[in-house]
Amino acid sequence: MSLRLDHVGLCNSIISINKNIQSIALINRQGRAVEKVSRPGFTNQFPDYMSEMFFMQCVLQVSMGGDFDEHFGPINYYVSKRDSLTMLTFPMDDHIILVTINKNASPISLARKIVNTINDCQKQSHDA
Repeated sequence: MSLRLDHVGLCNSIISINKNIQSIALINRQGRAVEKVSRPGFTNQFPDYMSEMFFMQCVLQVSMGGDFDEHFGPINYYVSKRDSLTMLTFPMDDHIILVTINKNASPISLARKIVNTINDCQKQSHDA
């Protein structure tokens, strides 16, 4: 199975966790989306050039947070709650997963389920 299929499978596994998950973007360390999956009817929140800036901000946040791994342990996820939606950011190997969820969903409960899904997909990928 190719790496791209792993990315698609991971994104599809995450979006299937809960109907409140609106979109997933798998971002490389340069801030570029290598995979995107959205629910039908979910529209992109901003133009492509702004998406790239936002993705780079996510990469920077995770990268800077990693400076404290030795003292506090690795980052599991970040939660960013906005007026219209909530964003969850998960570091994963050389990528970052950005998950956009409905503003009324429970971010902590979903974040835990997403972490478990990411861990399961990584385990399956390493076992293959």
